[in-house]
Amino acid sequence: MNARTITAVAIAAALVVSAAGATALAQPNSPAADSPATADTDADAVQQSDGETNYTRLYVDEQYRNLRLKPGESKTVTITVENGEDEGVTLSPHLFVPPRGERPVEESWVSIGTSDLQLDAGEEREFNVTVSVSEDAELNRYAGAIALTNETISYPGRPAQPANGISLNVEVWQEPTVRVVSDTYMHSQVQAGDSFTREFVVENTGDQAVPVSPELVTEDRYRPHAARDTLERSWVEIDAPNEISPGETATIEVTVTPPSDADRGDYRAELDLGLKDPARPDRSSYWQRVSLRFQVWTQPDQPFQTSFEVSDATENVTLDLSASRYRSADSEPASFDVTFVSPNGTEVAAERVSVTNRGTVDLGSSRRQATTDGTYADSGEHQTFRYRLDDPDAGAWSVKIMPENAMQFSYEVTRNEE
Repeated sequence: MNARTITAVAIAAALVVSAAGATALAQPNSPAADSPATADTDADAVQQSDGETNYTRLYVDEQYRNLRLKPGESKTVTITVENGEDEGVTLSPHLFVPPRGERPVEESWVSIGTSDLQLDAGEEREFNVTVSVSEDAELNRYAGAIALTNETISYPGRPAQPANGISLNVEVWQEPTVRVVSDTYMHSQVQAGDSFTREFVVENTGDQAVPVSPELVTEDRYRPHAARDTLERSWVEIDAPNEISPGETATIEVTVTPPSDADRGDYRAELDLGLKDPARPDRSSYWQRVSLRFQVWTQPDQPFQTSFEVSDATENVTLDLSASRYRSADSEPASFDVTFVSPNGTEVAAERVSVTNRGTVDLGSSRRQATTDGTYADSGEHQTFRYRLDDPDAGAWSVKIMPENAMQFSYEVTRNEE
């Protein structure tokens, strides 16, 4: 046989973890509640907390069974139990639900095959547990356990739990009928005083209308860095229908307009589209949340200026300016006004000699990041503008660079010597 684990400690630990949620009542007619051995097992539980009780040693192959079923579906799992005692043991398998935690598995859903419950010393036995979810079951997660005996174990401040058992978790679900077809990650750059717009397409394949009530969330829990600026709700305009009819698609349009005096920097918020899918639990809303991130920048009044030395051997000077452009950017293409300043202070208009476009294409990226043909995903475009100054005088030069529609740029000055 494969190595197995004693179930007493593990099943108790699993049920203690599940006890962190909402309150749930135990099944009143389960063997754990109605069995004549209840008083004895309570005494056993108290004794165990003092370390004086030995529990029946039973071993199972798998202690955690997680099922995912639609209403009306059923599934059977096989539980293999080995008697680790030196004498025979009589099993009493039954459904146990914790008195608190997740919603309890319904007793009517569970049937346990118990044709022969006597295990001799060292004997191994299999029995089947069938879970049949009712047609009208509510979409949710349900928790319980298949207890193998009436013995329980408890810890101070905790309710009694089965000493031997298998954790049973059931997720009742349906195929979603409402989907956000477009990307739910909104990232862009915008100049203060300008705006950008994104559209989110929602599809309703169900047979009933779906309400739409978008809400912008700006609390700190959605902004992991304390330095991030607060997004003002007045900057955001949302255009959405009140509902989406069965079998239809609809577009939710979001426009962000930071004012001309907005502080530059990174902004983050989250947009809850306010969709209600009848085929998803009410607590499940992650699928229709939009991450809203953008950077605000301001156009400078004065040019950027940097200095460089020119030697007698310099034949010409080249200046390369590189600007990046996001695929989602709505602004005009970047451009630069460049002026060289000679050692004696004379300004020399720079000659632009070339413009280079470059980008990166990734065939392994999500199709949502792809261009319109749905095949090639690109992360944006980078442009390099080259300026040249021929036969410069030796000495200390400088260059003035005034960017237009360029939130970020890098520069490289090269002295080409003879």
